[in-house]
Amino acid sequence: MSSQRIHVNELEGVMQCTLVVLLAIAGALVVAQQENGPKKKPASGKPTGASPSLEQLTVERQNEALNVSFAQAFPEDTPEEFQPLVVELYVRCQAELDNCAELLWASHLLREYRKCALTQRRFCAQEIQELQAELEAMVEAGREELALSPAEEDILSVLSH
Repeated sequence: MSSQRIHVNELEGVMQCTLVVLLAIAGALVVAQQENGPKKKPASGKPTGASPSLEQLTVERQNEALNVSFAQAFPEDTPEEFQPLVVELYVRCQAELDNCAELLWASHLLREYRKCALTQRRFCAQEIQELQAELEAMVEAGREELALSPAEEDILSVLSH
């Protein structure tokens, strides 16, 4: 039984690393999109070398807040089989924030952007909580399935000798 625990612990370590890599990739994609996408448009006719505008700083703060929310909600020990769900939710939430940013770039209405971003982040926070609850339920169901009865443990010990 102890060899199975070691094997499970090794798998958990691999899963932790994989989640970190996936979140890092998702974050890098967001940063790359911000650098190459329409969000880098200057708010005015300033040269691109000028310091970031209030609009740009506000968008960056909202994106960073989303990253922090995900990092807190889904720690490194999130099982590997759930990582695609986490990444999918992150991408969807980031896309909604990007839509708010597009509104800002088109209208320059900072107050409206803040309302839009706040609303989207609230929706995302609710979805994060729902996904966390689903993942916890799935983990608990998996633990119940993996629990061996004393008779099964005896059989395993006999077979391993």
